[in-house]
Amino acid sequence: MKFPILIFLLFSVFINAQVNFEKGYIIDNNNKKVECYIKNIEWERRPKRVTYKLSENSALKTLSIDQLKEFRVVDTDQFYKRYTITKELIRETFEETGILENVVFLRVLVDGNSDLLEYFNDNKDYFFYEKEGNLIYLEYKKFIDENNIIRENNRFKKQLYDNFNCSNFSLADYSNLSYTNTNLSKFFSNYNKCIGEDYLNVHKARTKLKFNFKLKGGLNLNSRQTNETNYLVSYNIPQGAIEFEQSIGKIESYDTNNNLQFGVELELRLPFHKNNWSLFMAPNYQNISEIDGSKSYSEPNDPNTLDLRMTSNLSYSFIQIPIGFRRYFDVNNKFEIYTHIAYTQNIVLSSNESIEIDVINDTTISFDLEAQSVSLASKNNSGVYFGLGLNFLNKYAVEINYYSTNINLNSKNNASMKGFAINASYLLF
Repeated sequence: MKFPILIFLLFSVFINAQVNFEKGYIIDNNNKKVECYIKNIEWERRPKRVTYKLSENSALKTLSIDQLKEFRVVDTDQFYKRYTITKELIRETFEETGILENVVFLRVLVDGNSDLLEYFNDNKDYFFYEKEGNLIYLEYKKFIDENNIIRENNRFKKQLYDNFNCSNFSLADYSNLSYTNTNLSKFFSNYNKCIGEDYLNVHKARTKLKFNFKLKGGLNLNSRQTNETNYLVSYNIPQGAIEFEQSIGKIESYDTNNNLQFGVELELRLPFHKNNWSLFMAPNYQNISEIDGSKSYSEPNDPNTLDLRMTSNLSYSFIQIPIGFRRYFDVNNKFEIYTHIAYTQNIVLSSNESIEIDVINDTTISFDLEAQSVSLASKNNSGVYFGLGLNFLNKYAVEINYYSTNINLNSKNNASMKGFAINASYLLF
């Protein structure tokens, strides 16, 4: 089986098999609390149903929003309560929230004497609070007035000032508030702390953007190296001052020469699905030294041409800059499997080529030979790779990649490489 097909099949299996069931609880319409394992779909911010199982090995069950009052995944920010949202509650903002049905799950950001709640739609957050059993919408709206000036309705600041007084708060604590989950979560936490009530800042458990910096190196097992350059051989025959040109064409294959690479990797593990998606850039240095390729050429039944063999010795060094995305799959608390794909751009640092020409056929012609490479119509300095890896303790990683890349050595030479690469990395921070 070809490696690219294997990668695709394994990726499909992992996608379908990856299910995170974590400890939590549900509360049904009869106020019955059930401890269970909940499927944690972290990226879904407007859930309509919950899939769970009573034990790790039991059958799956699903309850819709109409059957649940509350559910929570322990030690995460997945904490939702069911509410009825009416147009009278949020007035002119109702249409833009996209609430088609009045019953919705609101995410709990702060759980305490007064709960802070969030509803998300169309890349916008809408915030509510519940106090003494009453649900109140925190009013905020950005709009453009008749003079095309951007305005803001910040009435939520006055709402908080009127309803959440604390001796430790200054006027600036209200006026400097911004309509964001982080800012409002901090305010409600401080308020609960001020009045001496127990509270939980659930928002703090939200998955955050992580930056990783790694040292990385490996070995390229080059299965094929070619030079995409066309060669033109010219020679003159003193007898009669005749000049001939022969096009040798491309040298399709060079001696296999495995090469080392070393560099760094910068990775952003994205703030959703437990950082299991990431973007990365992994600049590395590579050097290809003294690889030989040859090609023979003959023109049958032409006494004025020579049977030639041209040997090209090629060496070059370059910096490769892959940019791609990666998907991690949890195995246990020590291991992760990941798969990734990347586009690569190459920056050539140096290149050198020497050419040697031999005459194969016996001839009495006296000649001087000169070989030159023909300018390329197109220049390519890019490639792609994809592969699988194993991450241990979020510190050490090893991976195998299949790659194909082109390197524009100069105005007349363009090489290409294909093969497998085995890389290892170490997380510095």
